[in-house]
Amino acid sequence: MTDVFASLRVATVDFDDDFVLLALADGRRTRQPLRWAPALHEADALQRAQWVLMPDGLGVNWPALLPARKKGVVDVPNQVWDDRYEAALARLKSAGWSLDALSDEDQQLVALWRMEADINNGGFMQFLCNWGDPTCQLALRVLQAMGAVQTHAILAGMRGLLDRLEDDPEIKELTDLYGAMTDEEQAALHAFDEAYFERPEDLARLGLQHFGPEPL
Repeated sequence: MTDVFASLRVATVDFDDDFVLLALADGRRTRQPLRWAPALHEADALQRAQWVLMPDGLGVNWPALLPARKKGVVDVPNQVWDDRYEAALARLKSAGWSLDALSDEDQQLVALWRMEADINNGGFMQFLCNWGDPTCQLALRVLQAMGAVQTHAILAGMRGLLDRLEDDPEIKELTDLYGAMTDEEQAALHAFDEAYFERPEDLARLGLQHFGPEPL
C-alpha cells in the first residue's frame, strides 16, 4: 500500500440522518450518502454499528445487513476522489466558472469530472457537445499521465471516429457530428460507450496516486 492510501485508512465510522461519516488516519473526514445502500439507510443503530473494516483499511462492509463488496459498501478512495472533484468544482464556481482562471491541476480535475459525469450520463457525444474538443483533449492527456491505459484507449477511440469530419464544411456545430457519422461509425461509438460504462479501471485510485487527496 502506498503512503497516500495508508493515510486514508478508516479510523472511525459514525452516522447522521443522511450519511455514513468516516474519520481517516490522516485526520480528514469524508462521507457517503446512506441512500446509496438502502439496507443501511433502514437499519437501526445497533445494526449500523456492526461494521467490518476491509483488510487494507480502505473499505467498510456490513455483512449482517447486505452482501460484502470487494472494495467495501463504503469505498474510501472513491469518496476521497469525489471530495477532490468537489473541491476543484468549488474553486471553479468561485472563479466565475472560468476554467482558465484555475490552476493547471484544477483544470485537469474539472476535465476528468466533466468526462465522467457526462459520459456516464449520456455517452461521449454529450461530453463533447457540452464542453468541446479542448476539454476532451485535456482529459485524454490526464488519463495518459495517470496511467489509465484502458480508459484512455476508449476515449481516444471515441474521439478518433470524428477525425475524418474535422474539415467537413457541412459540420457547423458539434451537435452535427453524430448525424454525419456512418451507421458503422455510430455503432462503433455505441460500443465504445458500452466499454466505458463497464468502468475497466479504478479511476479513483489512479487519480489519487497521481494527484493525491485534497490537501488538508
